[in-house]
Amino acid sequence: MTGSLSVAVTAGPDHVFVGTDVTFTVEIRGPGTGDSEDVRFGDGATSGANAGMIWCGDTARADRAGTYGHSYASPGTYVFGDAVDAIGPPPARAREDATGTVTVIVASPMQTTSGGVVRSPTGNIACGTHNCTDIAPPEVHCATFSPPRTADMTEAGTVTTCSGSTCNLGNPGIDVPTLAYGAATGVGPFLCLSATTGMTCTVTGGEGCTISRSGVEQIGG
Repeated sequence: MTGSLSVAVTAGPDHVFVGTDVTFTVEIRGPGTGDSEDVRFGDGATSGANAGMIWCGDTARADRAGTYGHSYASPGTYVFGDAVDAIGPPPARAREDATGTVTVIVASPMQTTSGGVVRSPTGNIACGTHNCTDIAPPEVHCATFSPPRTADMTEAGTVTTCSGSTCNLGNPGIDVPTLAYGAATGVGPFLCLSATTGMTCTVTGGEGCTISRSGVEQIGG
């Protein structure tokens, strides 16, 4: 078979709440005719529409683009995979296979339906979220304790920062749960993801910021 078979996969969005629709976009490139395509959403092998094995090249031809929709019923980290097997032209009719994957993180709920507080595994970052309009406009308040820094984000994704000893860092308390690296949580329009590079909080439109020891980096907007 001349050339190489490849499968590229993207997910939009890739950080979601339970029940949120995720669209997986698959681009298959390479010579030959697809013999099979095996779609797995990562939450039960063949669950969801269009999952499982597709035979005889009906929708699995090389140089093809397509989408698959799915939603997840439980928090966690899921790996979507699309494995493609193609048959080359005669007389050799050589086989080639390729797999594309992408990871989706489904957020766990916060302490209450109106919000809560989480800390990073190092304890240096804490983020509090509230979605109760009876008290104040919904927002996320994140802080690093060393160096002292804060980032406040509105439900529109507008971020206000502070750096130095005058910042209101808050006191998350010893019983605040730790948000493990690679895990996410949120409430209302807010979603926060913990990573070794910092805590990233965004709103539904994708705007937000990442706060870490090195500073605050705004996203979108």
